[in-house]
Amino acid sequence: MVSKKVMSYNARGLGCGEKKVEVCRLVNEKHPFVLCTQESKLNVVDDLLIKSIWGDDHCGYSYNRRWGFLVV
Repeated sequence: MVSKKVMSYNARGLGCGEKKVEVCRLVNEKHPFVLCTQESKLNVVDDLLIKSIWGDDHCGYSYNRRWGFLVV
């Protein structure tokens, strides 16, 4: 049986470099299968941001500006 981790994180400032490093560190330590972050103040979510957090190209994401959720 394969274990799949789902991680939820209230980023509160993912546009800041320090927060990106913090979330990236958590991803590297915990190796979640799915990462859900709540970020209501982030205006732009693109492939570059996702790759900087996730660390590679093997991911997908969805962002809802109204609710402020990003799912990787």
